[in-house]
Amino acid sequence: MANRGFAMKDPALTVGEGGGAGCQPWTIRQPPDTLSERVQKNSAGDYVALSGDADSLLQNHRVRGVAEFEDWDARRLTINQAFRGILLANGLTTFAALFRVAGGEVVRIVGSRSTARIVLTSATGPQAFYLKRHERPQVLDRIKPLLHLSWPILGARNEFEAILRFHAVGIPTMTPVAFGESQGLSLLLTQDLGTDLTLRDWVNEKTGQQADGQHEAAADGFSLKRRVIAHVAQIARKMHDCGLHHQDFYLNHLLWCGDPAGLDIRVIDLGRVCHSSRLTWRWVIKDLAQLDFSARNLACHDRLRFLRLYLGRPFRASDRWLIRQIICKSRNIASHTAKNGL
Repeated sequence: MANRGFAMKDPALTVGEGGGAGCQPWTIRQPPDTLSERVQKNSAGDYVALSGDADSLLQNHRVRGVAEFEDWDARRLTINQAFRGILLANGLTTFAALFRVAGGEVVRIVGSRSTARIVLTSATGPQAFYLKRHERPQVLDRIKPLLHLSWPILGARNEFEAILRFHAVGIPTMTPVAFGESQGLSLLLTQDLGTDLTLRDWVNEKTGQQADGQHEAAADGFSLKRRVIAHVAQIARKMHDCGLHHQDFYLNHLLWCGDPAGLDIRVIDLGRVCHSSRLTWRWVIKDLAQLDFSARNLACHDRLRFLRLYLGRPFRASDRWLIRQIICKSRNIASHTAKNGL
């Protein structure tokens, strides 16, 4: 079984300033001591891969804080060694065994993809995981994205690689446990984060309390809201600085784990995440508009605060173009949601 390393360090990245009517692309500028086109140095002098396939992301790291991976079942299955024992104890040593594991609660079915919450036994007690299974894609799955001028994203590999990239650049997300592919089928197993509280739930709860006249301690509530806005702005900016765009960047895909005061917010559902060394404004605006739409219950000044913190500077006259584009895209999302009863 081959061992492979998986880094979780945060690189110091810079991004070219885009904006204005010319829609200039956001470009990651490589530092002068770059070893190759696919690696960058962080502030600690460690190299972090930002592009390439899963193999390069697993192999091209030499940093501290490594999670080791190894291949099973003639490379049909890649597993996180931290979960080796529980997979062995439950007989899940092949792709077929994990893909067809019995039991579990099906939480979502979309086309040829299903997600189930499964509980596995171990020496330390039961542990919960989410198993996402991808059946062989249907013809419609291949054609529909092309009709919308985008490339089909099929199978579990894209999400697995996105999780690795998010960890590599220090964006909090799910913990990968296993990934596998065989004969057109694929799977992704991640650890249950222990909560189903999303930022959309939190925002709706807070705005509902205000509508009912239930006001918590003013200073505490005001401070927490500002901290959350600043934290989400930091996540979004880091994601885009690193050439990553989510494509489903709604508040219900930001999961709030642990003590709310700790701001342990994880980005989930990375199935459509894409990476580009030249991230154009089209994808930046799409992500920001999706956030704006799902945060529509917040006051306008809160959403503008988010955008100012995302930009990392005071607003300029040229930012009117960006704000108009976000509002326009957000309205289109609202119209599409209402039309399709989503």
